[in-house]
Amino acid sequence: MMKTNNPAEAEKDVIKKTVIVALIPLVSSLVMGEIDAFLGLIFGLSISILLFHLKRINIENSLQMSAAKANTYIRNRYFINYLIYFIVLAVAYRREGISFLAVVVGILLLKFTIIGLAALDNLKKSWEEKKDRVEKD
Repeated sequence: MMKTNNPAEAEKDVIKKTVIVALIPLVSSLVMGEIDAFLGLIFGLSISILLFHLKRINIENSLQMSAAKANTYIRNRYFINYLIYFIVLAVAYRREGISFLAVVVGILLLKFTIIGLAALDNLKKSWEEKKDRVEKD
């Protein structure tokens, strides 16, 4: 994972890596002719990326506020995010032509990518520490 103190750069890096990871299910759904799954993945991934961007903006805005005001602001924004997720999932469930399961996967893809990148980063760091210990001995 890219090490930076600039949240916008970190966000851009995570989104880029998520899109790269998303190419696997997107291409495979197209190859298999599953247009419903493809549209669901695009829909879910788009919402996930937009809400991720919105979270960064909300955090930056909250840093300019007092602690109590920022706490209320962030809590209210989380409720709004959950409402958006509910509406997206409700639309996906009711709408034919969009796979509900693919929308869920698209929404979760960003989160799993972040967790996967952190796990890989920890493995890399652990491997380097073990390598350094072996070289010292």
